[in-house]
Amino acid sequence: MSNQLELTLTGAPALRAPVLLAAVAGWGDGAVAGTAAIQYVMGKHGAERLGGFDSDEIYQYTTTRPVTLRRDDGSRDLAWPSLELHACRLPDAPHDLLLLLGPEPDLRWRACAEAIVAVARRLEASKVLVLGSYWDQVSHLGQPLLSGRAADAAMRQALSALDIRESRYQGPTGFTSALLDACARHELPAAGVSARAPHYAQGIMHPQLSWALLRVVEQLSGVRLDLAALDEAGREQARRLTERIQQEPKLWQYVQMVAAQHGQLAPGDSFQQGLWATLAAAPEITPDVPPRPADAELPSGAEMVDAVESFFRGSRREG
Repeated sequence: MSNQLELTLTGAPALRAPVLLAAVAGWGDGAVAGTAAIQYVMGKHGAERLGGFDSDEIYQYTTTRPVTLRRDDGSRDLAWPSLELHACRLPDAPHDLLLLLGPEPDLRWRACAEAIVAVARRLEASKVLVLGSYWDQVSHLGQPLLSGRAADAAMRQALSALDIRESRYQGPTGFTSALLDACARHELPAAGVSARAPHYAQGIMHPQLSWALLRVVEQLSGVRLDLAALDEAGREQARRLTERIQQEPKLWQYVQMVAAQHGQLAPGDSFQQGLWATLAAAPEITPDVPPRPADAELPSGAEMVDAVESFFRGSRREG
């Protein structure tokens, strides 16, 4: 087997200093906010497939399995996992976009990352932004919280200017770290931005986190992505989630405590002014509540804004 991999392109489109947005499902996107963000862009603005990897080269199928699909006539199709590159042209923006999306590779991370950087340089990408998410002890209240990792000094300053803290994490990591490392070695400006998802709200979509990630993309690249529908979906989802959690008094108190700890409550919030002021002055408290109610389900994604109406269906028609 060759040490090199190739991200095979079907052509070499003329793009204007494109920004490469990358997200891989798996370790680095536990809450699916990064992959959903890129899918939103593809649905809203349209995208042209440029190419991808040979799946046999980067996936272990006992880990990342193909999916069998049954047709109405009884026949079946086999859908193989794929990591693919798309082009998104934004004529009214200063840059076009390259969109890399698919499951996290199982094999040959270094060669895969090198191949992505090679294609990015071939298509004259101006920077690489890797989007992801992870579960954390944060709240869904207020503004979403983000963390970042820069591959160069200029991007580190750019993240700092947006008040995105540098991740201090050390330990086992995902493919996105390999991609950022390859960008750094080849002096391609790059940064990773991850949304911190509330650990008590797993199993649902989080459009507010995808919105926050794409807002950072707008600020770092100068493009405008028409995020109004995603913003509205996020606000509606947060409202419904709050209504559900308020039915569990202990859990609601815990969520407010977490929000207060991270500055996610409004300055005049009654909890912030009252109970939290007392608790903050007391010894550390570990609330005796489960991260998620054991006897009730949180609202489904379908109940929250009709599965985020513009995420995958309406936004494609509008685009």
